[in-house]
Amino acid sequence: MINARICGGESVLPYLGSIGEIISRSDHRIRDICEIRLRAGMPITLETLNGRFTLGHKTAVEEINECIKSFCRFSLHSYERELKEGYITLKGGHRAGFCGSAVIKNGVMETLKNISSINIRIAREITGCGEQLSPIVFSDTFTGLVIAGKPMSGKTTLLRDLCRIIGGRHKLAVIDSRGEIAASYCGLPQNDVGVFTDVLSGYDKREGIEIATRVLSPEYIACDEITGDREITKMCLDSGVKMIFTLHSGTMEQAKSSEIAKSGAISHIAFLGGKTGQVTERAVL
Repeated sequence: MINARICGGESVLPYLGSIGEIISRSDHRIRDICEIRLRAGMPITLETLNGRFTLGHKTAVEEINECIKSFCRFSLHSYERELKEGYITLKGGHRAGFCGSAVIKNGVMETLKNISSINIRIAREITGCGEQLSPIVFSDTFTGLVIAGKPMSGKTTLLRDLCRIIGGRHKLAVIDSRGEIAASYCGLPQNDVGVFTDVLSGYDKREGIEIATRVLSPEYIACDEITGDREITKMCLDSGVKMIFTLHSGTMEQAKSSEIAKSGAISHIAFLGGKTGQVTERAVL
């Protein structure tokens, strides 16, 4: 049963200074906000469960710069890697992504400057939504699951709760590359991902899976946003560990034709058709 314990955007607002105050005074409930988008010279945009809305305040470049400093705890040099990769994971598991001008040296991107746009995706912890897939992941025939769907369909939300369920019964390793699943802060997961769960936060997926299978003896491994990386696929096949991934996909047919689906490493696909983490299609491979 879903008890709808939703951790919304309240913890994001203090990072935003005066913009956070404007959003808090708006007619939109903070718990309904999925994304906050700030563009220099343009109105604040809110993506909510009820639609997309703009607020009257136009965001200044100076306000964006102040937000960046706040995200980095006023120590930009400590977040050089995150700025280079174009996002920072905030306390609570929320992710701030940036657009700006890439600084290229010897053909390689070194950092990002003149940031003109920020998109903050609100992490939502909905306890109980993973129960719809628990009969699959605990079945005797289960070898792996891909949770597929479009951006903002609730893939990570569903994966997070599934980790809580699995990690309450079995040894689970979570490869949390972007900090959105366990939302570790100073090494401690803030989200409930199960008492038998080990979290590898910030690891590259390939490296994380390799380390987990070598030293943690997991029964399950979970990670977000899998790609067609053949080495990851081979590790999945060779490890004998049950795998749970998310995958960006517009349709179930696209998910079925993905590299990971063809690899033989997974037995099931669940496709999400909305924004709430609700499975609308299932497939057995």
